[in-house]
Amino acid sequence: MSTRNRIASSTFAILLFGALPILVYFAARGNLGVSTLTSLQAPNASDQAALIASLVVVKPLYMLLSVAVILMLFDRAAFPARALVWGFTALLSGELICGAVFSAFGHELIVSEHIHSYGMMLEYFFIACAFFAFVDGRFAPDPKRVRPLSAFASGLGILAAFLPLSVNPTPGGYQTDLYGFPYLYARFEFNQWVESRFLPIASLIFFVLAFFSALNSMRMSLSNIFLSAGMSLLAFSIIRLSLGALFVDRLVWFEFWEEMIQLIVISTVAFLLWRVKPEWVADRVALFR
Repeated sequence: MSTRNRIASSTFAILLFGALPILVYFAARGNLGVSTLTSLQAPNASDQAALIASLVVVKPLYMLLSVAVILMLFDRAAFPARALVWGFTALLSGELICGAVFSAFGHELIVSEHIHSYGMMLEYFFIACAFFAFVDGRFAPDPKRVRPLSAFASGLGILAAFLPLSVNPTPGGYQTDLYGFPYLYARFEFNQWVESRFLPIASLIFFVLAFFSALNSMRMSLSNIFLSAGMSLLAFSIIRLSLGALFVDRLVWFEFWEEMIQLIVISTVAFLLWRVKPEWVADRVALFR
C-alpha cells in the first residue's frame, strides 16, 4: 500500500472512530444519558449577558470566519488548504445539526450534542494535520532530525493522556428561564464518559501509533496523522473537562467560554493564513471586486 493510501485509510478510520460512542450509547439504551438536575435556577444579569454575547456575537462571528476560510481555500490543491476546508466544514455541519435539533425539539439531544462535539474534534484534527503538512512542506525537514521530535511529542502525549482518566464524571445540570424561554443546561453522563474515558484512551492509542510510526522514517506522514488525532482528541477532552469543573454550577459560562475558544482558534487560523499566504487572500478578494 502506498503512503498516500495508508494516510487516506488511516484518516478514514479516525473519522469512523468518532461514531463509536454513539453506538455505545444506543447499545446502553440511553442509560449513559442520565443527568442529575436541580430545581429551577434563576439567572443573574451576567448569565444573561453571557448568553446574548455567545449567541449574537461570538458564534455568528466564528461561523462567518469559518465560511470565509472555506471560500478562500476550497479550490486550492495543497493538502493544508484541503485539510482546513474539511475541518471547518465538519465544524459548521455539527453546529447546523445541533441548531436544527434544538429548533425542532426545544432542547439539545445527547446524540446531537455528541455530533456537535465530534465536529469540533474533527476541526482540531484537520487543523493539526494542516499545520504538520505545512511545516513539512515549508521547511522540507530531514527525517533524521524530525523523527526524534515526533517521537518525543508522542511520548509526552502518552503521559498527558492519563490526566483526564483520573477525573471522575459528575453529571449534573439545572433548568433556568432566560428572557422567558425555559432552557435546560446539562452535563450528561454520556458526554462526560466520552470526554473523560473514551477520548483519553483513544488519544493514548493514537499517540502510541504515532510513536512507533515515527521510528520509521518512511512513515513520518502517517506518524503526523496519528499525532494530529491524539492531540486533537486530548485537547478537546481537557478543554471540556476543565470548563465543566470551572463552571459546574453556571453552565451558561461553560458554553460561553467554549464558544470563545472556538473564536480564538478560528481567528488564529484566519490570521495566520492572512500573514503566511497573503496571495491566497488577495486572489479571493479580487473575485469580489
